Amino acid sequence: MKVLVFSGTSEGHALCRFLSARGAQAEAYVATEYGEAVMEPLPGITVHTGRLSPQALSQVIAPGALVVDATHPYAQEISKNLRVACRNAEYLRLLRPRTGEEGAVRVPSAEAAAGWLDRHPVRALLTTGSKELRAFTAVRGYQERLFPRVLPSVEAVGACTALGFPAAHVIAMQGPFSMELNTALLRQIGAQVLVTKDTGAAGGFAEKCEAARAAGAELLVISRPTEENGRTLAEMQQFLSVRLGLPEPAAPSEPVPRFPLFISLAGRRVLVIGAGRIAARRVEVLRRSGAQVCIVAPENRAGLEDVILRGFREDDLDGAVLAVAAADERAVNHQAAMLCRARGIPVSTADCAEESTFFFPAVCAGDGLTAGLVSVDRNHKKVRETAVKIRKLLSGGAE
Repeated sequence: MKVLVFSGTSEGHALCRFLSARGAQAEAYVATEYGEAVMEPLPGITVHTGRLSPQALSQVIAPGALVVDATHPYAQEISKNLRVACRNAEYLRLLRPRTGEEGAVRVPSAEAAAGWLDRHPVRALLTTGSKELRAFTAVRGYQERLFPRVLPSVEAVGACTALGFPAAHVIAMQGPFSMELNTALLRQIGAQVLVTKDTGAAGGFAEKCEAARAAGAELLVISRPTEENGRTLAEMQQFLSVRLGLPEPAAPSEPVPRFPLFISLAGRRVLVIGAGRIAARRVEVLRRSGAQVCIVAPENRAGLEDVILRGFREDDLDGAVLAVAAADERAVNHQAAMLCRARGIPVSTADCAEESTFFFPAVCAGDGLTAGLVSVDRNHKKVRETAVKIRKLLSGGAE
């Protein structure tokens, strides 16, 4: 049976991982290149990128196929088109459970939210995405009062600019967003209102609610456009296990040992993409090893020295003998990893071990010795605990 997953949510991504781990074959469809970039390579899963017209959907959905609609709960048009295209196929809806929040102001649409903001002269953080922004241009003084948070893509940022939102008000970031980060953003821009959709737990709705309470801001929620019936991720996994006769994942084979190669980086160019907490730790180790570290990031969150404040470019790899992809955005790390592979540059990808061609070790040095620890089974806790013991031993301390 041909299985097609139309993915636009983290649940769709998780379902693809579930199918892959059980040896299933599936075609995954995502609308944008960004959606493709956040899907790590998965055995048995073929990813197709691009928005499909109703006619194109009818062509790719063969009679008898099993179609899982894992698109966003607010993406009405694609779900409608999928139902029509599945006349001779089996249609299944993977749906995020709704969430409730006492005290929230609920409105039926983006236009209604804009009307509410027009009647209340306050500053607001918009977390509804770039597709809904046009409705908010009806708010008087929106250029000064509204701060849209959108994906860090050319398409999304371009939409903000085209609609007249000033660059200083556009927050281009990729989630997930913690309660603390949401709270900090609300306080930074002086927002009295947080505008959101009911995106469910996977969409960070709870973190937005908590942030609004912590910052003393009103929560303005755009309700879901339609009442839908569907299965949760766990329910869908259980259903497909029975429907497709999927086995339990095979027990992991014995991990392949990694060869501990030690090389000199003295005076050699190493590129680090990102300037957050993980990147800062990598930079410290690399500089201690004498590397000429080049750091590229749009924001210097860790307060590192000599950061080039801009996005990653392919020519940043020129002359590099090693690269570390530790950006906040999955798409950037994926792009860097693929470019490094093409150039034969060893790369450590912080958020995807499968894309790494070398693994950044916990370095232990002392008494003229250097040791590097990595885990063959991703047991990072064991690495940390063992590194502490080795460092203590190399410093002359007793076990």
